Order: sequence, then C-alpha cells, then structure tokens
Amino acid sequence: MGKDNKTSSRHNPVSDQQEQSGKDSALKVMVKIIILFGVAAYLVFALVLRGERGQEKVCTGLDVIINDELNTGFINENEVREMLVAKKLFPEGRSLSEVDLEQLEKVLTASPYIDAALCYQTAEGRVTIQVTPRHPVLHVINDHGDDFYIDNFGETMPRGHHVIDLIVMTGNVPRAKAGKLYSQLGTRLEDDEFWNQQIEEIHVTSEGELELTPRIGQHLILLGDTSNIDDKLSRMRIFYEQGLNKAGWNRYKTISLKYANQVICTK
Repeated sequence: MGKDNKTSSRHNPVSDQQEQSGKDSALKVMVKIIILFGVAAYLVFALVLRGERGQEKVCTGLDVIINDELNTGFINENEVREMLVAKKLFPEGRSLSEVDLEQLEKVLTASPYIDAALCYQTAEGRVTIQVTPRHPVLHVINDHGDDFYIDNFGETMPRGHHVIDLIVMTGNVPRAKAGKLYSQLGTRLEDDEFWNQQIEEIHVTSEGELELTPRIGQHLILLGDTSNIDDKLSRMRIFYEQGLNKAGWNRYKTISLKYANQVICTK
C-alpha cells in the first residue's frame, strides 16, 4: 500500500513537457499579435502624416497694424490691402510656402508714405503686417506751384490726397534741396510744443532767408539762415517772456535773430 501511494504522487514528465510547450505557443502568439498591432498602428500613422504633408497650409487671413502715433492718416488698412492686390501679392487664400514676406515688405516700403513694414506668419496660419508711416514736419507750397511735405529724415513726400495740419513753408523753396535745408528746422519747431503752436508759416525770401509768421502778434521773426537754430529760438523765447509780455506783442514790425547774441527789433 505504501509503495502504491508513493508511486502515484510522482510528476509525469510527458505531461509537464506538453504543458510548457502550450505556454510557449501562447506567448509566441501573443507576441505576434502585439507586433501586428504595432505594425498596423505605424502604417496608419505614416499614412496620416503623409496626407498632412501632401496638403499645403493656406494663409487663412491678413491682419494689418498701422503704427501711426501722430495720426497722420497717410496710410490705412484698406490702402495696404489695395497695394498688395495691385501687385498680385495678396496673401489670403494662398499657400503659405508661396507667400514671400520679404517681397511684401519691399512693395510696401516703396510707397512714399511708408517708412517701414514688418511682415510675419502666425502659428494660426495668418499673415500679419505692421506698417509705420513716414513722419512729415513741414508742408511746402513753393513759388513754382509745388505742393509737398518734408519728413524728419530730410526726404520729400508728395501731398497726394492727404491733408495734415503742419507749419506751412512758402516762397523760394527748391524742391530738390528742401529736405536737406529745412528738415532740421521743421523737426525742431515740431518737437517744441510752444513753437509748434506759435509758428504758423515760414517764408523763404528770394535771397533764401527765413521769415517766421507767428499766430500771436503782428510781427515777423527774421531767422536768417538755418544755422544755430536752437540758439536763435532760445533768444526769441526769452524775448517773448521778458520783452513782449511787457511792451506788447504788436509793438514791433520785425524781430531779427540773424546776429549772434542779439535781438534787433524794428517798429
């Protein structure tokens, strides 16, 4: 009886081998399934990525920003759009890869009213254009019938349809040299709030001398040439405060600042 019990508790080698073989087969099947799923997922991802690459991204819109701190009105959003349409460069609806940002900037800065242009693409597929207008400081109407502006960089600008409240310069103003001769004077008068409000007109005589017409007072300010502008205006400002305020603003016909350290008045 004892021997029979001992014999029945032993493992069957054949059965163990079959069981292990079954486990190995199941594991192999599972690995194959995982590999197949991985290959299938990769193929789907590759097809989707290929499809996305095959579709060119298109410009979905154009945003125009006008950096016009002086409110000159020289350029507006519609005019920017019209310029791009005229040159067949309007980006909206085009493939972003075909939008030449440098060319857009070049076309815009060719305008006599635009100082700078910055173009860039956004992550949303839009194109943004920032435009800075040129900064006029004088409005010239000379003896030859020319009507134009001088900007703060000494360049001339056509008037076009634009009207802006600036000090007017009249008389013998040579258009070719106007910017070089008078830009500094215009900038100096504009930057000073007092003089910007006080001076209404600058007349250039046949000899090229400058006569300033003030808004208040019946006198002319004889500036001579454009040399030592700051000194001349400083002397005139002191004379306004210490002289004309006491003597009366209409007492003199002319006030000359031509000569250094002098203010010469005539009745």
